[in-house]
Amino acid sequence: MSDKMIKKILPTIILAGCAACSEIDPVEVVIEEPSPITWTECGHDMGDHPCDFTLKDQNGDDWNLYENYGSLIVLDFTAEWCYYCQVAAADAQTVQDAYADEGLIYVTLMIENSSGDPPSESTISQWADYFGIDAPILLGSRDLLNSGDGEGWSIGGWPTFYFINKEMVIRKGMQGYSDEAMITIIDMILLEEAGGEEK
Repeated sequence: MSDKMIKKILPTIILAGCAACSEIDPVEVVIEEPSPITWTECGHDMGDHPCDFTLKDQNGDDWNLYENYGSLIVLDFTAEWCYYCQVAAADAQTVQDAYADEGLIYVTLMIENSSGDPPSESTISQWADYFGIDAPILLGSRDLLNSGDGEGWSIGGWPTFYFINKEMVIRKGMQGYSDEAMITIIDMILLEEAGGEEK
C-alpha cells in the first residue's frame, strides 16, 4: 500500500473511531478520599484519640467530633451556674476569632443548667446570645462524663478544658479558667504542630 493511500485512509479511520466514541455515555469516576480516622481504640486520657460523639448545637444542627479532624479543638465542659464558666464564656469567641486562621474550633459542652439539671436547647441558645458566641455550643449531659467506671471525660471542677490537636489526639487538659493558661496551651500545641521543640 502506498504512502498516499495510507494518508487518505488514516483520517477516515480516526474520524470513524471518534464518531463511535461520541455514542458511548461518559462514565463518572468518583475517587473517594481515604478516611483519616484509622484508629480502632479511643479513650479520654492524655495521648488518646478521644471517642467520637455527635451532639446538637445552639442552631439545632448536629456537630460531630470526628468530622473536625484536622482542626485544633478546645473542648470546654461547662455548667450554666458556674461563675468561672461564665468568665470563660465571655472570652470564648475572642479565642475562636484569634486562632481561626490556625484552624482552631472552640467548642462548649453545656453539661448542667443553672439548677444543676440537664440543659435544654433554650439554655445553650440563651448562653450563645448572652455571651455573643458563634462557635459551637453543644447540648451535653453527664452521660459524657466519667462516673467512676473509667469511661467518659474526667471533670474535676468547672470548667474543665481538653485540647485536641489536629491529629485528633488529646494533648492537654486544664481545670478552672485562666486566659493566660489557655493561650499558653494553644500556642504550645501550634508550636508542636509546626515542628517546634516543645513537647
